[in-house]
Amino acid sequence: MVLVAVPIAGDSAEAVAAAAFKAAAGGADLVEVRLDQCARRADDRARLAAIVAAIPTLAVPAIATARHGDEKGEWPWDEAARIACLAAADEAGAAYVDLEFAQSAATPWRPTRAKLILSHHDFAGMGTDLAGLVERMAQAGADICKIAVTALDAADLAVIEALYAPAAKPLIAIAMGEYGMPSRILAGAWGAFLTFARLDDEEGTAPGQPFLRDLLRLYRVRAQGPQTRIFGVIGNRVQHSLSPLVHNAAFASHALDAVYVPFQCEDPVAFWRACGGWIDGLSITIPHKEALLDEVDQVEPLARRIGAINTIYRDDAGRTVGANTDASAACACVEVLAGTLAGRRAIILGAGGVARAVAYALADKGAVVTITNRNLERAQVLAAEIGATAVAYESAGATPYDILINGTPSGMGEDDNTPWPWTHRPDSIVFDTVYTPLETRLIKEAQMAHATTICGLSMFIGQAVQQYQRFTGIDAPETLMQRLALERLSGGHQTDQHLKHTTATFDKKFGVGP
Repeated sequence: MVLVAVPIAGDSAEAVAAAAFKAAAGGADLVEVRLDQCARRADDRARLAAIVAAIPTLAVPAIATARHGDEKGEWPWDEAARIACLAAADEAGAAYVDLEFAQSAATPWRPTRAKLILSHHDFAGMGTDLAGLVERMAQAGADICKIAVTALDAADLAVIEALYAPAAKPLIAIAMGEYGMPSRILAGAWGAFLTFARLDDEEGTAPGQPFLRDLLRLYRVRAQGPQTRIFGVIGNRVQHSLSPLVHNAAFASHALDAVYVPFQCEDPVAFWRACGGWIDGLSITIPHKEALLDEVDQVEPLARRIGAINTIYRDDAGRTVGANTDASAACACVEVLAGTLAGRRAIILGAGGVARAVAYALADKGAVVTITNRNLERAQVLAAEIGATAVAYESAGATPYDILINGTPSGMGEDDNTPWPWTHRPDSIVFDTVYTPLETRLIKEAQMAHATTICGLSMFIGQAVQQYQRFTGIDAPETLMQRLALERLSGGHQTDQHLKHTTATFDKKFGVGP
């Protein structure tokens, strides 16, 4: 079972001990005491010596690290003092000592009590021949080998995943940065010796470190193993996605050995070709809904007609299948308020994957659809496919409508823009497919104009429920998914408690412990 370590630092022995206690209380197995950061903060050798002496009294075992400046360490004194500090930590009772492989050849020192981690850090890119580097670390006497490089896109995760099978010694392999975060989350599934996480109120010591509570409760890293099925969401702004929350909670509620992770991705085709072999299912969000249509073995008929997929799953024969669950979910949301859609006038903002799904769904129901997009040509192409009308974006405000649907990312996350800068009709229905935040500017302004509004959460849950059924063959726990998503978007504090309870039930069944 993978270990979970939290990097800590402080300007005194008391501060380090307090940080270690917080890490232990949060469920960490180890702390990594960043002695280089402690030395910089304390700026006093006697205070640093007191920190080192306190290592055996910490709430959990410690990895002693005094990172070298060549690998973005903050050690303030000379190399002899750095090695002496690591030696003192070894003598004091550190469980592990981390020494950079590049510096190890220059010193004959090795820990006599602690296990030796030989490490390599590259903050600029992935480097080359990482497998060879791991092998050389093992030959040099490492008890554990550690590779931390920087992913430049999600496809680089394939390089990290491939390092584990041939490794002769326990391995920690990390792709740093937002693109590389899944390498930390999937540590248990891939066979890592340990992975790193940060405390809730800390920035972390390397880019891409997840929160400790998420690693343990949301992603259930300790329950992962070689048979764990891997699912996820790809997009260009997945940091706001609620998909990991709702799908992981659903997996835990059904006691499934599966995990769902966010993949921040610029080039979806490169990612899928590199990583698709070890992924069992995928949700696809903006702007990649059209990119993988020709990369799967089969495409469901509706998704083929739409020309966009938001789901990839595997059938009973292991073949990859593309589907579109946006269309029916969006249509159901509108029908709840509008009733029959036949003859109703609908303006759809956008011509990308979400807009295409909504446009096809409404056209199939007999709605009179108008497409508008900042790129008029894209709007015209989509309109021609479904027998709709296209209008220039600048003229959209003068177009009569009963239903207004935003199929663009405008208003998502911290973006406070609106895709509809004109006056809202008070007798209309306004539907924003964006769900983060729960109330976008579009929704707020429509409500002020006394229009009837639909937030994107309804569609999100509807499409997620259909995805889950395709992923697992099991009916999704829709009420649980909806409650957790609503609580998270509302800023409530119950979400983590619900997730903690669900995870605890899973852990008890499968004998997973700290």
